Amino acid sequence: MYVARHSLASIAHGRHIPLSIISEGLGHDSERTTSIYLASLDNQQIDAANRAILKLL
Repeated sequence: MYVARHSLASIAHGRHIPLSIISEGLGHDSERTTSIYLASLDNQQIDAANRAILKLL
């Protein structure tokens, strides 16, 4: 279930879906919770990008 929620939020965020819609879809009580959740997704995407770049070096 976690992977599905993670994927939903990540894809929606990448497609510029409004935060309020993502928040409602995830069942969060506030958009602040969703913002915190998406911030952790952004870090994971940066980490993945950095790993991909390091493989090329």
